[in-house]
Amino acid sequence: MFNEKKYLFFDIETTGLSPDVSAITLIGCCHFDGTILQWFNKDGFSQKEILKDFLDYIVSYDTLISYNGTTFDLPFLESKIREYHLDNPLDHMKHIDLYQVLSPFRHLFPMKRFRQKDLENYLGIIRNDNLTGKKIIKTYQTFLETGNTELKELLLLHNREDLTGLVSVSSLTCYLSLEKGEFQITRCKQKEDCLEISISLKQPWSKPLVLEKDCMNLSIKDTSATFICYYQNGLLKHYYPNPEDYYYLPEEDIVLPKAMGSMVDKSIRIPATADKCYSKFVPGKDFVNHNEDLYIFCKHNIYYLLRKEHK
Repeated sequence: MFNEKKYLFFDIETTGLSPDVSAITLIGCCHFDGTILQWFNKDGFSQKEILKDFLDYIVSYDTLISYNGTTFDLPFLESKIREYHLDNPLDHMKHIDLYQVLSPFRHLFPMKRFRQKDLENYLGIIRNDNLTGKKIIKTYQTFLETGNTELKELLLLHNREDLTGLVSVSSLTCYLSLEKGEFQITRCKQKEDCLEISISLKQPWSKPLVLEKDCMNLSIKDTSATFICYYQNGLLKHYYPNPEDYYYLPEEDIVLPKAMGSMVDKSIRIPATADKCYSKFVPGKDFVNHNEDLYIFCKHNIYYLLRKEHK
């Protein structure tokens, strides 16, 4: 998903949530190869200096990657840029917020909360730092009062592990890659009760995953997946990704494009939903041997498996 030479992970630490009354204490960025740079507000008065140094550094990159940066990191930085009347390279850069990218798949993860640390735990990442929330702010304040270099190292460690954790969490964009259809079909086998399709994935998966819904099973490991679709009365269902464009006719168990809705009495049609937006067909040899049709079928049905049902 990423052009590693033009993408940069970043994270900031501050003395509070509001840029009007809070300051930047630390800015860090990380490359895909693990190289980390950090700019530390060592005396409480170097906010403008570290901000300018960070902005000067990022101008050679196209895209910044964050976790929840859309609602916190970027607005905070932009407020400080305006405060100090600095040139703003952020205006010309793209931004990938991994929280927003992964949120549509949140229901597929086992944990209740969806913080970066929760995803790190899911991936089996163990941190060395134990600073959180207000404790980070208190540690910084104590450092300014005492000059204790051990406290500074704790703050740098926390930011450093935020950055390396961010790189690890970016591997979970494999969900988005799969949803977008970034895969190839390597084999299709017709069995007595199902169609078994072998898939090669563009992006590797950090952890195995099994999804089951409506007579379909998708098993994923590393860069391979097996997609099994079971016949229902000898038929397969092809789910469409845009139910808002269809009507569902319950008595006939079919969908009709809304553009053709005027042809059908309103009393026998209802708006289609994700689980009621499909066509049924007999999977003959022509379908099995037609790679393009098979790919579209897999892409649409896997999209249906990945997405949360709205009732």
